[in-house]
Amino acid sequence: MQTGVSSAAGPGATLAELLAGATRHSLSVLELRAGDAHGVSASLTSEPGALAEVIDAMRGSPVTISSYRDNGAESTRELGALSRALGATILVDLPSPLAERLSRAEQLRRDGATVAVAVRGADAAENALEIKRAGHAIAWDAAPANEQLGTQAAAVLSASGDALRQVRIAGGGPESSLHEGRGIGALMARLALSGYTGTVIIAPGSPTYHLLWEQWLGKRPGWGCGSHASDPSLVTLELPATIGGAT
Repeated sequence: MQTGVSSAAGPGATLAELLAGATRHSLSVLELRAGDAHGVSASLTSEPGALAEVIDAMRGSPVTISSYRDNGAESTRELGALSRALGATILVDLPSPLAERLSRAEQLRRDGATVAVAVRGADAAENALEIKRAGHAIAWDAAPANEQLGTQAAAVLSASGDALRQVRIAGGGPESSLHEGRGIGALMARLALSGYTGTVIIAPGSPTYHLLWEQWLGKRPGWGCGSHASDPSLVTLELPATIGGAT
C-alpha cells in the first residue's frame, strides 16, 4: 500500500511544491486534479519539452504521480497519452450519472489510458459493483465527515474486490483530529486486513481548511506522516504497513 496526498491540499501549489510537501511527510504518491496550478494537463502531450520537464522532476523525486483526476473537459486521446507517459491512472470523476462516467472510462481505455472510476456517498458500494461488472477499476472517495467509514468500507471492499485501486480520505492529514470517532482508524484497519495493495490519498474535507493544509504541506513534521507527533493521522496512515505488510 502506498500513501499520498491530493493536489487539492494545495490547489495553488506548483508541482515542485507538491513533491516537496509530500516528501517532507514521507508520502510516496500524488493525486493531481485537473485545473490545479501544478501545470500537469492533457495538453502537455502536445508539448514535448514541457512533458519532459515533468518526467525529469519525477525521476529526481521519491514521489510519483499515481493518478490524475479527470473532470471531463479534456481530450480522451490526450489523456490516454498522458496516462502512458506518466504511468498514472486517469480517475473519471464527472458530475454526471454513472452510465456517462462508464462511457467516458471506456473511451479512455480505448485511447490507451489506465482508468478508474470514482465512487462516493451512500451509493458507493452499489456503484462499485456496477463498475466492476463493466470491467473497470474503482477509486473510492471516502468522507469521514458524512459517514461511518468502518461500516461502509466493508461494503465497498466486498463490492469492489481487487478492482479497488485508490481510497481517497477527505479530511485526513492535518484535519484528522477533527474527525475522531468517524471511522478513519476502522477504515485503515479493514484495508490492511483485507490485503489492499492500492493507494490511500489524503485530501481536504472542505476548502475552508485551505490555510491549514497549505501550512501542513510547507511545514516540516516532527515525526511520521502528520504535522506533529500527536496527530492521529500518524496511526491511521502507518497502520497498513504494520498490519498488512504490503507496500
